[in-house]
Amino acid sequence: MKTTLVLLLTLAAGQLFAAMPLEKSITHVSTPLQLGVDESHYLYPKEYGVHGLRLNCYFVENRYMHGLDLGFWNVSEDASGIQAAIYRNETYDFAGIQLSLWNAETKNVGGIQVATVTTDAEDLAGVQLTGLLGKAREVSGIQLGGLSAVAATETDKGWTKGVQAGLYEARSENLAGIQLGGVFSGSSWYADGIQIGLLFTESRYTRGIQLGGLTARSKETTGIQLGGLMAKSEIKATGVLQGAIILAETGDLDGCFQLAGVAANVIGSADGVQAGIISTMAGSLDGLEIAGIWNFVFENVHGAQIGLLYNHARYVRGLQLGLINHCERLDGVQIGLINTVKEARFSTCPLLRVDF
Repeated sequence: MKTTLVLLLTLAAGQLFAAMPLEKSITHVSTPLQLGVDESHYLYPKEYGVHGLRLNCYFVENRYMHGLDLGFWNVSEDASGIQAAIYRNETYDFAGIQLSLWNAETKNVGGIQVATVTTDAEDLAGVQLTGLLGKAREVSGIQLGGLSAVAATETDKGWTKGVQAGLYEARSENLAGIQLGGVFSGSSWYADGIQIGLLFTESRYTRGIQLGGLTARSKETTGIQLGGLMAKSEIKATGVLQGAIILAETGDLDGCFQLAGVAANVIGSADGVQAGIISTMAGSLDGLEIAGIWNFVFENVHGAQIGLLYNHARYVRGLQLGLINHCERLDGVQIGLINTVKEARFSTCPLLRVDF
């Protein structure tokens, strides 16, 4: 009885292993050397791994490749070491140094990825150097592109942490580090750190330093925003400085110094200091306005307006200093050649007017 049972178990085991596909039985088999010509002619099948050296001409694939991989088109699920291709490197996970004269496409890169024309990595931890177009999903390290360096996902939640630079453009979804663009530098959402574009710089939320050779634009700015011609924060500028040669403009100014060679404009309320060589404008002001020609506030001023030619506000609680000063109601001082208060009994007063 025991002998019969042993024979049955042995037979069943033999049938089970005989039914298993071939790749299951050699999954962990490896070789120190792989030679191949193309996807049909090679020493060992793709189910083998390589620990050592692989020499191939075209599309010789192995399950993993750890060591030195040399060929025309290198393909592996998992690779590490040094991988050099005349045309293309294509892997799922790679750690080490990856070199290609044309293209490199890797899902996860840990190390250095270099290609003459294009690179494409989903998650980059290390360095990506590309002659023309560099692309990644998320970057932790350095991404440099001859023309463009781009980091983008399908969810707009990817982060570029480190340095990103391109001679034409550098683009990310969220930036924590330094971004340099020869023509355009842009971040879809947050820019934390330093963002520089020789011509145009743009982000949704700038929390650091934003510099644009021509324009610097964001929805909200916390920190420093400088544009060669224009610096614009559509919703709010909060922090240290907003400045431009021509126009500095923001929705609201909160605890910030706004400086413009021509015009410093605040669409809403200005809580801080505005200075324009030609003019300043604000919806309302809590702070100081200084202009070479005129200051204009649509509503109330709590603070001071200092303009060479003209100061205007609806209600002034503070000081107006200029050649011509005008408001509808005054609780403070006007100093100028002509001072007018619309709601006062005597609307016009020369030189000095004090109303409380």
